[in-house]
Amino acid sequence: MAAATNPDWRVALASWWRNPAAWFAALLYAVLLVSGLYTVEWAVWRHELFRQLPLLGVPLAFAVAAPLSSRQRFLVGCTFVLGTASLGTDTLIRYLLTAREVHEMFNTGQNIPTITGVFHIHFSVMLALAFYFGIFLLRTTNATRPWRWLLSLAVLLIVVVLHMLAYRTGLLVFYSALLADAILLIVARRQFVLGLGLLLVFVALPWLAHKTLEPVQARVNGTYYDLEQFEFNHDINDFSLSKRLAAWQTAQAVITEHPWFGVGLADTEMAMMEQYSYRDFGLLPANRVMVHNQYLHYLLGSGIVGLFVWLLVLLGPLAQPRVRRNPYVIHFLLIMGVAMLTDSMLQLQIGFNLFVFLYGFLVVNAERQVQLLPDKIA
Repeated sequence: MAAATNPDWRVALASWWRNPAAWFAALLYAVLLVSGLYTVEWAVWRHELFRQLPLLGVPLAFAVAAPLSSRQRFLVGCTFVLGTASLGTDTLIRYLLTAREVHEMFNTGQNIPTITGVFHIHFSVMLALAFYFGIFLLRTTNATRPWRWLLSLAVLLIVVVLHMLAYRTGLLVFYSALLADAILLIVARRQFVLGLGLLLVFVALPWLAHKTLEPVQARVNGTYYDLEQFEFNHDINDFSLSKRLAAWQTAQAVITEHPWFGVGLADTEMAMMEQYSYRDFGLLPANRVMVHNQYLHYLLGSGIVGLFVWLLVLLGPLAQPRVRRNPYVIHFLLIMGVAMLTDSMLQLQIGFNLFVFLYGFLVVNAERQVQLLPDKIA
């Protein structure tokens, strides 16, 4: 349907064949397809074939459909930024009304849910993405004064929400991108004053938040206590980080037995539960969690081969110099890449959809612009 809106769809289809980002996503789907040769969980594999079809369809749509104008892309970006900020503000209000109960949740690594039920890890990543996208949208020619006011308010609210709700993953990716920006400004662009200013923010803001915000203090104390439970072999059934560390060790044990092609992407849960039966870390069956690391997940399910393809999806677009100059692409790949160190983002549909849509909207489109405007920066 998207392709049908383009009167020159035949020409656009030819450009899809030359779009590396679209093919990287297709290769990731091919890894799933090939894993069917040695899978055991056929029902799960068939379901995954259907669930992950957007790896083919979404890049194809963005590569072939009639391209959006800069104004239309600006409005899509603003919708994401303002919508995410609104959802964050509502969640912050709910926190302020039930602060004591939320602090008790923090002590066991839990998080206050959003009003729409978006999982807190994905929501915190959305907040970090919306902050940086909002900053970049502010600098575009489409940002008239009312839009600048709205976007400025949105990015300010997002910073407040991230720190008041003390989302660990969100704060991790937020400060990772901030540090990367500071280093880039100092080393690559020689903008020492601005780069050192960002470094100062990188150091001072979390210190100030820890000194003044009770949610951050509760989260830090809860994190240390959580890790101590695993270190001292205590009961970890109610501690999220400790269960995650147990899952990583469980996955590593399976990976050593199937290093090259993994156990099959559809068989990862079965392999993990079998390994838990040998060493359960004292976890009840209901608390034996999955990998919570996208890199380990691909290594577990498809081995070194699958991990290589996944890294190609994340890092392959950076081989194109003009794509590397696109701040939206760089921050999207950086934030998602760091977030996937702490969670298997693609295993829940909302995380999968978030990644695939933005990969098509930003990365595939950036590659397309390089083909259409070879003499200009994407």
